[in-house]
Amino acid sequence: MRKDIRYVICLVFIILLALLCIYRILADKEIEEEKKDPDITNVSPIPTPRTIVLPGDEDKILGTVRYYTVKLSQKSIESVESVVGQDTEVTPKLICEYIKDALEDEEIDIDINDIQQKDGICTIDLSKDIVSVAAKDAALEKLILDAFSMSIIDNCADVVGVSFKIDNAPYSTANIKLQDGEVYLKN
Repeated sequence: MRKDIRYVICLVFIILLALLCIYRILADKEIEEEKKDPDITNVSPIPTPRTIVLPGDEDKILGTVRYYTVKLSQKSIESVESVVGQDTEVTPKLICEYIKDALEDEEIDIDINDIQQKDGICTIDLSKDIVSVAAKDAALEKLILDAFSMSIIDNCADVVGVSFKIDNAPYSTANIKLQDGEVYLKN
């Protein structure tokens, strides 16, 4: 009788071990498929029909400004348009405000301490919020920096490159390290 109980216990243990191995193999396969899925890893801009309209007089509308933001559900960059008035100067600060608002819509809170422009280089000084984002998701960090960089270069003719800082120090996270003044994206 004791041999039967030992046999059953060993058999249950072997079955549980086999199920654990199968689960681990399937989980690893799913992770590999996600890495290969172009919808998840694609960082190229995807135009969308979403337009944000600023309140104001319809007669003063000059046109639209196109910028990029992050779409969390697809882990990609999304192209967005906002209407601007005829008296509106499209500056890196304005573009960053649009991006920050769009990121907040996706529940990504990134504060901007300062935006400076010198010799064609726009430097965005981000708060330490980006460090916690980077620690959780390296791909998301890159998408955010790409959205800011591409948007400013596309909309501000006097900007040829974008650099980043964190709390007025060189940009440095677990994933991306930039020297002081190093350009992240150049036109």
